[in-house]
Amino acid sequence: MHLVLIFILFDFATCFDSRNVVFTIVSQSEPYHASVASRLRQDIEKQVMELEGRRPMVHVTHEDFPVRGAWTIIPLLRPLIAKYSGGDVRWVLFVEPHTAVRCGKLLSALAAADSRKDTMWVGYPLSDNEPTIIHHFMIHEELEEEGGFVYPNFPSGFAMRIQLMENLLNEIESGKRKLEADFSIDPAYELAQLVYGEPSSPGPLLTPDMSFCVVSGENCATYPRQFDICGSPIPEESIFFAVKTWSGFHSTRAKVVKKTWGKHVTNLYFFSDKADPSIPTIDTGVPNTRTGHCAKTMAILKRAVEMVEGMPHVRWIFLADDDTILGVRRLCEVLSCYRGGPHATVLGERYGYGYGKPETAAKGYSYVTGGGGCALSVGAARLLRGCACASPRAPDDMTLGACARARNVTLAHSPLFHQARPQDYPREAVARDRPVSFHRHSTPEPHRLYATWFQHDDLALGQGRRRDEL
Repeated sequence: MHLVLIFILFDFATCFDSRNVVFTIVSQSEPYHASVASRLRQDIEKQVMELEGRRPMVHVTHEDFPVRGAWTIIPLLRPLIAKYSGGDVRWVLFVEPHTAVRCGKLLSALAAADSRKDTMWVGYPLSDNEPTIIHHFMIHEELEEEGGFVYPNFPSGFAMRIQLMENLLNEIESGKRKLEADFSIDPAYELAQLVYGEPSSPGPLLTPDMSFCVVSGENCATYPRQFDICGSPIPEESIFFAVKTWSGFHSTRAKVVKKTWGKHVTNLYFFSDKADPSIPTIDTGVPNTRTGHCAKTMAILKRAVEMVEGMPHVRWIFLADDDTILGVRRLCEVLSCYRGGPHATVLGERYGYGYGKPETAAKGYSYVTGGGGCALSVGAARLLRGCACASPRAPDDMTLGACARARNVTLAHSPLFHQARPQDYPREAVARDRPVSFHRHSTPEPHRLYATWFQHDDLALGQGRRRDEL
């Protein structure tokens, strides 16, 4: 009897293999990101071929499921279920192009999860210590007794049973589970909100699995890779830095920029509602507004494009707020991976609008949120400088995003740009790689924030420039 039971357990454990898993790489069409996704697909295919002698099911979303807003995950439910429901697939793994995957350990982890019938999705658990702006200051009191609101660390990857995905889609399409968010900011967090649902009909909590790691380790099935440096950093002189400010902040925020990252750039220009020779600032001719700033930003972009026409060495225009804290050298490193100059590329932290509701999803669009800074190739800036504002105080970043969609400008997302402060993100998320920027002058004090995150690297820019002069 005991031998029969052992055989049954052994047989169940060994019946799980790559045929039960779909590897889904949530990718971008921009050439650099597409190439990283392609390399990950090839690596997964090679590993599984060596392990099992068969080709796994691996998808790169921008090629295989080119649905609008795929990065928010929800739009991927229907095409994945349509392709794999009713077959051998039990789990769908979602990873980013920079996620490292060790297929042998991953299949073992998913086999263990598969044996626990109450486990519906697994990943590395993140939680907010306090309500934060990036999650709309949401408080999930109903989950506190069960260990708090946890959501997966997307760069580490996470896996969902296809049964859970089918249940979600059925409830969405029947109206039982509503998609009501206008904005998409953090797809893993927002997916968790959808899965957990209302207290009256709660969904399954994420099951923590520490083999989905935040740093590489011996027992890791997945972990986030460092972002590549594609050769040498681009020269900082090839970037035109346009800082949006206001006369009320000339003596405070503008001077912080000049005393921190502004010391390390050549082409630094402040654009304001008034000319001020003490900074100096350039008068945009646009009165200040409390919100949106669309008219001001468009005036800045037009003026910047005019100015760089006489600077043939400039390939990028970087739009920053006066409370953006920036790592100049890190920006130069990151931009080495992207096509600047005449190519139409916009880079920064991606948000989305309209993807969360079925009635607006077809018209939804992504945009680079402005606080962490927005890098536009000169070619993209030329195409976008004529974008129309719905009103002077319309959201400038959203206006540029909608216009970029209409004019076929490539928008590339980088999680190294940050709309908020370091403390507004889970520690694991900020520590994954060297950031490019943060936003908002509150706490910690901006000079200290710059010194902590960026000053050491930026000092190397000046040393390199002095060596070149010698």
